[in-house]
Amino acid sequence: MYLWLKWLHVVSVISWMAGILYLYRLLIYLAERGSNGEIKDLLVLMARRLFKYITVPAAVVSYVAGLGMVAVMPEIAKGHWFGAKFILVLALTHFTVKAGLLVGRFEKGAANLPTSKKLRWLNEAPTVLMLVIVYLVLFKPF
Repeated sequence: MYLWLKWLHVVSVISWMAGILYLYRLLIYLAERGSNGEIKDLLVLMARRLFKYITVPAAVVSYVAGLGMVAVMPEIAKGHWFGAKFILVLALTHFTVKAGLLVGRFEKGAANLPTSKKLRWLNEAPTVLMLVIVYLVLFKPF
């Protein structure tokens, strides 16, 4: 059972990361070209569907499969690396929720939307988190 959960976890994390990275890219495009009504409508539609049908379900499955692995084999959560990883996963969840909220703000044409430069920086955060999380999982440094 553990290996099936691990497989599901890895596949869903890949989907989650693909979704969140592409979602921030769509937000950058909205910031740069969202003044055109047709382009804005298309980008918002793409972003909303990506968030709702791929990114969030993949994140939920990642959590379920990850917690399932811990339930089946509790000793994997004993190292300090696991606590650090879990905190970083919560941070990744924060950036996922933030992206979803930004999609809604762009859709409504809210004031004070982030610039494409700020969104580019926000796009880097999930990448950095992913790199550190994978490092912790593979090397278990502490």
